[in-house]
Amino acid sequence: MLIKLEEEPIVMNLDKNLMKILGGKFEYERTLRCATPSGNYFWYRKRQEIVKLFARNISLFLNSQMEKTAPSLFVDIGCGESIDLFLIRDFLEKKSSRWQFIGLEADPTSLQVANLRKEYNKADNVDFISCDVTKKLPFQDAEVDIIYCSEVIEHLLEPELFLKEIKRVTKPNGYLILTTPNEPNVFQSAYWSKTRLQKMQAEIQAMKEEHQQVNIQADNAFLYGHISLRTIKEWDDTLRKIGFKNVDYGRGAVTYGGTPFFDNEWILGTRFLLEAVLDLLPRQWVCNLSDQLIGLYRLDQ
Repeated sequence: MLIKLEEEPIVMNLDKNLMKILGGKFEYERTLRCATPSGNYFWYRKRQEIVKLFARNISLFLNSQMEKTAPSLFVDIGCGESIDLFLIRDFLEKKSSRWQFIGLEADPTSLQVANLRKEYNKADNVDFISCDVTKKLPFQDAEVDIIYCSEVIEHLLEPELFLKEIKRVTKPNGYLILTTPNEPNVFQSAYWSKTRLQKMQAEIQAMKEEHQQVNIQADNAFLYGHISLRTIKEWDDTLRKIGFKNVDYGRGAVTYGGTPFFDNEWILGTRFLLEAVLDLLPRQWVCNLSDQLIGLYRLDQ
């Protein structure tokens, strides 16, 4: 695992001593990217909604298993350190043991952490593949039962081509769970101001000229910022044209936060009150108010 300390990388072997040190730590996830109350809530809310999405629709996934003898294949595209993959695995395995899980990730350090998590959980039915997901996915046509893709597609220059590749590897009547920013939404200034919207679009265009490189299997994967931002309706329209039909939505947090303003006690309390009120309303009424698309889609035959 690669750890940065005062800008100097230190390589640690993933040995038994390190496993002992990390024992139990994976139950309590902490990262600098979401180390504020409002930021933490955003990611907590997303993962909570994903589990609820699976719970509401579990019969769809289990019914498809009854028609075959082989385990169902679940693929997490851009799995990062595999936090979400293991959360979903824990839920699905309570319903059925007939699952195989594969995570695809380009970043070598994230893959090391993911494999350490696999060892910690003694997860024989989980594998991780080093993969540039912007290119051809490492699966045969119509091989995957469920694809999970969270906070990836907004980083891609050509999201339609990516979705078509997902379609290629997904079985007929298979499923895609997609999360991505819903921008601009009613809680963002760009939604109300043409000037702000133009500024956001200019910033996106500037990001397309900049990228980071990650060396993967002696090749380069290019990482961008949020260069493909759309509203829930726009993503739904894109998915529908490719062949994916919406089955269900979750509702993400109304905003990301992650700044001192949003972490002010009064602002934070007011926001949580708003979140609680929205939870009392039908999901189809309030999903578009979310800062995220959290959607379950089925690939029609």
